[in-house]
Amino acid sequence: MRTVNTGAIPTRKTNFTLSIQMDFQLAFNDLNSTKSQEFINTLVLQLQPLCKEAEPQSFEKVQIIKLSNGSVVAASLAEYSYLNNETQIQFVNTELEGVLTDILNNTSNLNKISQAFDNRSVNLKEITFLSPEVNNITDLKPYVDCTQFANYTAVISNGQWQCAGHCKTHPNYCNHHGECLNEIQKGPICRCYESSLQQFYGPQCEFFRRGPAFYGALFGSLAAVFLLLIGIIIAVYAKKKYTGIWKRSNSFNRRLSILEDDFFDFTNSAYHNLGMKDPYLSETYRPHLGNVDTQVQVTTDDPEVLDINP
Repeated sequence: MRTVNTGAIPTRKTNFTLSIQMDFQLAFNDLNSTKSQEFINTLVLQLQPLCKEAEPQSFEKVQIIKLSNGSVVAASLAEYSYLNNETQIQFVNTELEGVLTDILNNTSNLNKISQAFDNRSVNLKEITFLSPEVNNITDLKPYVDCTQFANYTAVISNGQWQCAGHCKTHPNYCNHHGECLNEIQKGPICRCYESSLQQFYGPQCEFFRRGPAFYGALFGSLAAVFLLLIGIIIAVYAKKKYTGIWKRSNSFNRRLSILEDDFFDFTNSAYHNLGMKDPYLSETYRPHLGNVDTQVQVTTDDPEVLDINP
């Protein structure tokens, strides 16, 4: 946004004279006479596009300021405005003179002027640029008006004067926690950043608070950790309990094994306990089957049946 009162800025002026080979008339001494106005209008109509060609953007006007004798010598004045642009200012101050001189000296352009005056010869006698009143972009500062905007100030940006809002001149106005908006009538306004995790607030987004999602995530994480701890505790407890049962079971089995070995072996137990020798295991009572005659027939009597009934 920029506001420069270009109408008040001084213009760059150049004076040049053309000599037209025709009879001078007394009426030309009065520029307001009919003869003078006809001559002037015809000449301006030819000069205007040529002068504009030199700098189309800043060309203001061309005018005939005097008609003199000597054939007809037309003293002319061309004006060029200064734009709110450093590049254009330097062009008008340093290059425009050469460009305009080349255009007015061009044979083709002089022939066009000649044709407008019944093919009378036309020549460029001299051209002079006055000293510039604007040397660079900083000289335009008095013509910059930002008072119509609230809290706007004039600054140079990219070679131009601009009315910059407070947001541009003070980038940290919203503390980098919000978008700064320049209201023309009210001044800077901060649109603070907000999300489900965090929120900034205040005239300049200077305050901070956590969003609902942050607490949801926090409590959710704590709940997950709590459940994980419970699971670990249960797993440890179950492991210890199972290990204890397994140990007791092994201990019980070992005790049973000892009982079986020590208390349930009744071999020779009676005799051992009485301090006696087992006769069935004695050499005296051990049968010698090798001396048995396997050819001897043995007979037995039938068993008697007792009659128990009287």
